Amino acid sequence: MPYESDPITAKLNGWVAGQELYYDLGSFEYMNAAEKALIGTWELVNEVYNGGFMQYFHNSSREHAKPMIVVLRSFEATEAAEILETATALAGPGTPLGDEPGYLNALKMAPDEIKEQLSELESKLYNDLDNVHLHLFQYLKTRRDEIEAPEDFWTETT
Repeated sequence: MPYESDPITAKLNGWVAGQELYYDLGSFEYMNAAEKALIGTWELVNEVYNGGFMQYFHNSSREHAKPMIVVLRSFEATEAAEILETATALAGPGTPLGDEPGYLNALKMAPDEIKEQLSELESKLYNDLDNVHLHLFQYLKTRRDEIEAPEDFWTETT
């Protein structure tokens, strides 16, 4: 199912956007596990969806890249965790491309082979998004006391 039309994705995105939870990303390290999973996944997916891994690594989201690998594994989004881990090793923080001061400079200096590998990883992530969001929603349901949402939010949409 395409990213924009998946009902669980729409529910999660709607909640993050409607509550403006993305404003809390600056305090990511102080969030509880459920908040990190919800908001960190929202950030990862939207940054990569809008501009690829290079955008994700060159915006403030780069600070969450390595912790997000652990977060994704915590709610059994193992394929997404492996994709992010591989992308981070290729072009993320701690690499020459990831430490390049600007997004455009990093894109310009990235070898074609790296660009192709990142593009393949982005496609793999897009293909796994329904799975990621389903696992995330199921995880959040077990921790609903950590997320302020109305009772009808927890009703699964098919």
